[in-house]
Amino acid sequence: MLSPARFEDYQRRAATLAYGVVEQPPFVLFFHPRDPLRFFNYAHPLEPVGGDLNEPLALLKATFIARQRLPRFEFVEEYAPDLPAALCAAGFEEEGRYQLMVCTPATYRPAPAVLGLEIVLLTPDSQAADIRAYIEVQRRAYDEDVPGPVSDDRVKDFRQRREGTGHAYLARLGGVPSCVGAYMSPLDGLTEIAGIGTLPEYRRRGLASALTARAAEDAFAGGVEIAFLTANDARAGRVYEWIGFMPYATGLAYAVPDGPNGAAQNG
Repeated sequence: MLSPARFEDYQRRAATLAYGVVEQPPFVLFFHPRDPLRFFNYAHPLEPVGGDLNEPLALLKATFIARQRLPRFEFVEEYAPDLPAALCAAGFEEEGRYQLMVCTPATYRPAPAVLGLEIVLLTPDSQAADIRAYIEVQRRAYDEDVPGPVSDDRVKDFRQRREGTGHAYLARLGGVPSCVGAYMSPLDGLTEIAGIGTLPEYRRRGLASALTARAAEDAFAGGVEIAFLTANDARAGRVYEWIGFMPYATGLAYAVPDGPNGAAQNG
């Protein structure tokens, strides 16, 4: 049965496959071992909590800061509707409100073709240049200002994370890396299409919908029953409605604005 609790369970289980895990009930914290990128370090509620959570949230913030990570949450609003008020009382601020959308093999529709677009599935054996291009596009697409080239350690980490944690795609338009995305490891017939990012100069050309459609099609071919994603807002969601995704729930992100490295960065 499709429910907000099922989405939360999936996201926690999928994150466990990819990140380091610290359980601090009523929350579970996920940390990337090397990368401080905000989207790779976050917490989820273990249950639909609310009310006075100042003590466990203080411990959570201390754990994030000790690891030089921004204290941050991601969760489904309909699963924990009382959590936002508790987070605000503890000094968190709403970072993002997203449209959670679902697609099934019955609703899926292929995306319109984009002239000159090539979408490549990356594997642990992919060339280092392609992996570096993926990471660089992802960072620029999400407005993360990280100086210097992509290190060999980041390439090695990408190769290791591809084993059993999902499928990543690099899209080139006219031979230029321009869009990235992935679908995560399917669990009980469910998968998340995540990290869809397009470089600013290539937006509004149909690249995101084309890459998302490719990921969904591959996931369904592998036996997935439901694919879901989070769109920035209803306007962005309309891009995905064209390929069969429909609004279902609301994804929330909360962060402490004065965490490590200054104010919360824009996603």
